[in-house]
Amino acid sequence: MAVVASACTFELEPLETDPLPTGGAAGQGGVAGMPAGAGGGAAGTPGGSGGSGGAPTGGAGGASGSGATGGDASLGGSSGTGGGGPGVEGPLIGDFALEYYWVASEDEFPGTKDTNLYDAKCILITSVTAAFASALSKLGTGKLSSGGVLAYDGACSCPTSPCYLVADAQHPWGYGVSNKALVPFRSIAVDKNEIAYGKHLYIPGFDGVLVPGTPPWGGFVHDGCVSADDAAAAVAGKDLNWFVALKPYYQTLDAKLPLTSVLVYEGGTRCP
Repeated sequence: MAVVASACTFELEPLETDPLPTGGAAGQGGVAGMPAGAGGGAAGTPGGSGGSGGAPTGGAGGASGSGATGGDASLGGSSGTGGGGPGVEGPLIGDFALEYYWVASEDEFPGTKDTNLYDAKCILITSVTAAFASALSKLGTGKLSSGGVLAYDGACSCPTSPCYLVADAQHPWGYGVSNKALVPFRSIAVDKNEIAYGKHLYIPGFDGVLVPGTPPWGGFVHDGCVSADDAAAAVAGKDLNWFVALKPYYQTLDAKLPLTSVLVYEGGTRCP
């Protein structure tokens, strides 16, 4: 799962991996925008900074573009041109407070690697700095300098706790609800009492936004299509946390988008 801006605490649960779902088709090319990973992430303040996700949470694949300008490919990658219109969004669900979340990055925490991290069998995974270990335990999901991703796997009786699992290739950004793969700029964390998990949605405030990063996880113009793939204890009622992968990406979007809330519509034929 990913995590959000402020130092809220997410409910993290051990996970079981499963195949990565494919993303739904989307409408015309357009916008984009990013807490809680593997089990959830800490929620941020509206428009504020975000945290990284907790372990077992993640997002379903991104939508593929079909508009004249082309949308984004499955799993959030940039993609194709297409003929035809963008389709029509469904009914308005409501106005939601916007927050961001991301995964912790080991590269942001240099220093002596004096803290060991273990899996649930107390087998050493790697050694990291104490600062990164602390951020990882709070956010639930972290990207190692080697490129691997660690996801929260519950409290344990190993020399250090909690324990982690190494995310598989089908979950390169961590896990969301039902072990879905988190997808940068496509996955959002919601309160299931407001929006059902797995639901495809259209957010006009994201439509047309050039998201940071490089393909396939960034560097495309968002079409406004997202998926309710994640959850967090701090996300309640009409709160929405947008998974934006990395903290620098959050900083770029926060400076570009003067958004503290967004209108959310059912996906309809625009974001099927």
